[in-house]
Parts: sequence; structure tokens; C-alpha cells
Amino acid sequence: MPLLTDCAARNMAKDEMLIKSGDTNNNVYLILSGSFNVHLTADNSDPVTILKPGQSIGEIAVIDHQPASAYVSAAEDSRILIIDEEVMWSLIGSSHAIANNLLVVLSQRLRHGNSVINKIKGLLIEYEHNATVDALTSLYNRRWLDNTMIRVMHRCYKNHEALSVMMIDIDRFKDYNDNYGHLSGDIALRTVSQTIKQYLRPVDMVTRYGGEELFALLPRLDIDATLTIAERLREAIKETEIANEKGQPLPHVTVSIGVAEMIDHDDPHKLIEAADKAMYEAKHSGRDKVCS
Repeated sequence: MPLLTDCAARNMAKDEMLIKSGDTNNNVYLILSGSFNVHLTADNSDPVTILKPGQSIGEIAVIDHQPASAYVSAAEDSRILIIDEEVMWSLIGSSHAIANNLLVVLSQRLRHGNSVINKIKGLLIEYEHNATVDALTSLYNRRWLDNTMIRVMHRCYKNHEALSVMMIDIDRFKDYNDNYGHLSGDIALRTVSQTIKQYLRPVDMVTRYGGEELFALLPRLDIDATLTIAERLREAIKETEIANEKGQPLPHVTVSIGVAEMIDHDDPHKLIEAADKAMYEAKHSGRDKVCS
């Protein structure tokens, strides 16, 4: 095609940068040989796509006259044909086939961009989940509690609803780990966690507070109702069977539970402290007990 005969070719060495994000670009580059990596950041992260011979680079920036939004570098020794903006528009105006091919390229870019966005959204959801959920027990973690408890308390206070909490501690858990191994201790902790989730309501929120301590928020329940639930839960945990990864039975565990109720507009620290104090009272009273 006559318009292409005046276009210059350029050899590029491996890792040589062709386009930087933020640059103004007035050329379309047709890959004659080699390949090019497209990165969203300037570091050496994995490329979002790799462009091969026959594919083009830079057409979007030429069309919309916006700064480049990605970094493009040679993945290997490569050769490109440089088509400036004026020549590109002349080619589009003179050939329906070229115009059609450009539409196909732009459509593919759009689809790939949507795919990358969906992948990133999925990763963000996964990261958010990992940031707020304890990996061992699948309960919410302390970070989630710190961010959420104040909102739950405020909502209950605003709606004139009761709010009670439980601090649950597995009795003699250090001895359990020492005698049966930390893997068995992990299994016991997971079993207790799942038992708690099964016995509480869907609206209740259970977190791994730290170590073998678990903490539960029970909206719309006063302390009397919560004490009744805590007693049933204590008994259920005591009777729950625990088995190792081979299905062999492990010793049962017991828990000490401290219960407290939000008074007026307590802050989270005071409410947690009240439940923690009640839990230690249960410990000092012989363990396997519920106190408030």
C-alpha cells in the first residue's frame, strides 16, 4: 500500500520501553516481529497482555488524543513499523477493510479491558475477605470487629434495641496443645468455632478475638436471654465430638463464657472489658461456666 512505503521501521532491544503511561503518543506501531509486554505499572509486575506480530500498539491514544494509560516494552528483540497519525487516518479513509480491522482491534481491546477489570474486582473481593476473616476458623477476625462493633452498637442504641456480647475462652487450651499437638489444637478451635456459629442466630456475629478467645455480638438480645443461650452453648461445646484428620477421636473441650450487655451508649472497649472480666470470673470459679 503506497501510504505505508514512507513509514519507518524500528528495531527494539529486549526490555526497551516503547510507550510510558502518561506520554503523549501520535503514532500507531505495527509489530513486524518479536513481541511486546503491556503493563499497568512501571514495575516488573506480570503483563496484562502480550502483543504479537500483526498486532498494533497505540491506536487508542491516537484516536482519543489522551495520554497513554499503560507501559509497553519489548518482551524480546523486536521490529515495528511506525505509522504516524496522519497516515493512519488516510489509511482508514481510503480502505474499508482497514477501518473494519481497526474496529475489530478496538473491540478486542475493550473486551480484554473488561476481562482485566473483572479479574481485578475478583482479587479485591478476595483480598477484602482475607483481610477480615480468620484463615483457621473462618470466623471474622479482630480487625473486622474493630471496624464493625462501633457501628453495631450505634445502630442498636439509635433503635432502642438491646445488645449483648459473649467472650468465650477454651479452657486449658495450652495444655491441650502441649498434650495433643498444635494441629489437634487447631482442629479443636475450628470445631468450637463451628459449633458456636451453628447455635447462634444468622444475625449474630462471631469473631476470633485472639488465640483461643472468641467473641460474639448478639443484637436485640438482653443479658437474660443471652445468659440462657450461653448456657446452652457451653453445654453443646462440652458434648461436641472432636476428631483429628484421620477421624480418630480427640478429647472434648470445655469453655468459660463471660456475658455483658451494652448500657446506654458504652464504647466498645468498655463492653469488651466487661465481657472479658465476666469470662475470667468463670475461669476462677472452676471453668466450664457462664458468668455475667
